Amino acid sequence: MIKNKSILKFWFLLAMFTSLPIYWANIFFNSTYPDSRFPPVDKLHAGCTHAANISIKTDWENINTISLVLEYDLKKVKILRVVPVDQSTWINYSVEYWKILFNKISNEEIKDKNTTLFYVYYQSQEDITWANFKFTQWSYITTKYWKVIPLEKVFSIPFEKAPECDPDIVHPSINLIKPINKSAWIALDSSFIFEIKDDWKWIDKKTLNLTIDDQDYKYNDDEVYRSGENLVVYPRKRLQTNKKIPIEISISDKQKYGWSNTESASFEVKTASWLVLEDYIDPFRFREISQWFQNYRWTQNECWLIWNIYIQEPWAKRNLSKSILKKLACPIPTETMELKDNEENIKTTILPIQEEKHKNYISVFGIIWRTLFIITFILKLHYRRWFSKHKKIIEQFKKMNIN
Repeated sequence: MIKNKSILKFWFLLAMFTSLPIYWANIFFNSTYPDSRFPPVDKLHAGCTHAANISIKTDWENINTISLVLEYDLKKVKILRVVPVDQSTWINYSVEYWKILFNKISNEEIKDKNTTLFYVYYQSQEDITWANFKFTQWSYITTKYWKVIPLEKVFSIPFEKAPECDPDIVHPSINLIKPINKSAWIALDSSFIFEIKDDWKWIDKKTLNLTIDDQDYKYNDDEVYRSGENLVVYPRKRLQTNKKIPIEISISDKQKYGWSNTESASFEVKTASWLVLEDYIDPFRFREISQWFQNYRWTQNECWLIWNIYIQEPWAKRNLSKSILKKLACPIPTETMELKDNEENIKTTILPIQEEKHKNYISVFGIIWRTLFIITFILKLHYRRWFSKHKKIIEQFKKMNIN
């Protein structure tokens, strides 16, 4: 009878114990792994600085205290700093010789969610392949009923040597700063200025790909100049009037490990519908541009004058006069053109011009001669007057001396 009572008591206590809720908690050491562009991506880079967030997850609704002791190997890892997520006065933490102590009093509800407690920033040695981070037996949480839930756990983190610790992850920036107003028309001799920046390793100029109005440009072209962060480009062909000019540009930075960061940009500007220029140009260039718009034409007298010289010269010596004809945009005489075919035109155009110039020369010399004659005549009259007066005075003095 006593034995049966003992058995019944055992099963009763067992049923009560199994009917009580079982609570759990877990601790996590989440390291931030490298960007997928910079292998190895499944391991931390040895010799570099890393970050890890320490978080917990539990099914208990209210946590009273959190106490953590995180040990690490001093020969492999150096702790740089610890940054709690909650900066309240109820947190106490410190970094000792080989461990991190963290204590927090909390009444927040963290049930069924991953709650980050603090961040650890550390640097690893260059020659390691792994390192352990251990939450010791003194790591636990307590519930509002002072139930203790242990958090003892070991995390083994793999490492591998990488080419560099701080790869460039920032893309360059491209901005068209001239023309300033991209919606307004631009001059036909306008240049283009691009502002290109990179906040890390600067750009690789050899990767420049630029297209302006279907013309491709590279960094070593004569039309491309670099001035600090600005890239100045002078179009190699003239821009047409009243036309939309498409611009495509791309450039990469100097990141060689993994792959470089490439930035592309597109712009569109419109040229003026008439002859508008930005800079001073010499007369020959002005006439050449003017011919494209038929706003300025050579005169017939100019061309006939040069034609006369061109036709009378031997064929081997006509390059100079031919060059002048081109600069004036005059038609070039053909080899079949003879002087007798143009004698009538020369007489009616060239000779009158020469005679008119000759008359001008004669009239100018005539005016000069007359002016000099008048001045000489006036001076002569003046001299004769004063000479007569002086002569009379001398004669009077002589008479006075005789007396």
